[in-house]
Amino acid sequence: MEQGNEGPSENRPAVRIAQFSDCYLPRINGVCTSIQQLQQGLTEAGHEVRLYVPNYPGTPPDPSIVRLTSFYIPIQPEDRCAIPWPWDNFQPDVIHVHTPFSVGMLGWAVARRRKIPLVFTHHTLWEEYAHYLKVMPLSWAQKVGKGICNFFFTRSDAIVMPSHQIAEQLVGTRVQKPHRVIPTGISLDDFSGGQPPEADPYFLYIGRMGKEKSVDALLRAYADYCQRGGGRNFWLVGGGLELESLKKLAGELGLGERVRFTGYQPRENLKNYLAGACLFLFASQTETQGLVLIEAAAAEVPVLAVRASGVNEAVEHNRAGWLVDGHEQLAQALWEMDEPTLERLRANCRAWAERFSVQEMARQMVELYQALGGRK
Repeated sequence: MEQGNEGPSENRPAVRIAQFSDCYLPRINGVCTSIQQLQQGLTEAGHEVRLYVPNYPGTPPDPSIVRLTSFYIPIQPEDRCAIPWPWDNFQPDVIHVHTPFSVGMLGWAVARRRKIPLVFTHHTLWEEYAHYLKVMPLSWAQKVGKGICNFFFTRSDAIVMPSHQIAEQLVGTRVQKPHRVIPTGISLDDFSGGQPPEADPYFLYIGRMGKEKSVDALLRAYADYCQRGGGRNFWLVGGGLELESLKKLAGELGLGERVRFTGYQPRENLKNYLAGACLFLFASQTETQGLVLIEAAAAEVPVLAVRASGVNEAVEHNRAGWLVDGHEQLAQALWEMDEPTLERLRANCRAWAERFSVQEMARQMVELYQALGGRK
């Protein structure tokens, strides 16, 4: 589905967009990837984009990115807290906020002061990440997570959500403003032509090693598979606060050398790990879309995942992947994934991924910007 790449014209003039996020590259997560893909799609279509994000030590300069002064966060060492100042002389037609923290607040303040349309993308179920806020009880942290999102739900001109299930949960209760469902797009070519790190096909997980990702459930299902006599290895690509505890769990389960943790890897290397995989495993139940599942499909790797909001729309059940109803069903499904089943699912993966092109995402986003009055 390679639509919307015709660029601006007299009827569809270029739009100037200021995007604000409390995380960005070199930080690796789904939000950063989504922002990068959107910037790529908008720029290719002839629109002007400027990003306002925290500065990370050693990050090279980029004229399209304003790096705000930031400092280390002891309770979340992978991220940075940015000082929301200053604003430069860029004159946007629309402001797009991707996270609801200090940089997001800067975007809201600029939109309000200059009377510029404000769009907020609800990338993350922040209340599900409350366990990272260790300075207060979990119930309080969950209220904070909901509260900061509600702030933008009530003050933005439009809300973007990456899946219909998330919209169904929020619209009419927490979200009263105009909204659109626009999935994150991907560049299909980024996941072709990879070189496998080993000859024998393996199971694969790519993502953050965080409690909310339920990677421990994958390890337990894989241990059951090994006990039944399964011969595939399991590679886990990514880093995070739970990495060491997951390595310890793998040892306790007796998985030994059959499980390989690579740590964080550059995005351009992911296609190599996907090229060697026969099945992608995923157990998270806190996703708003599950972008990595679509990336796996683009590399023609079927997915075995647990049903959850976001995941259900990223995996085409029984065609390009397989969904189970809970963590306890992962082990049996993993064991039953024989070669004929994998081949049948693999044959449909690429066509499924083509529905989520970065060009289509950018086209839909520009339609939203222009509907709000951005450069009519």
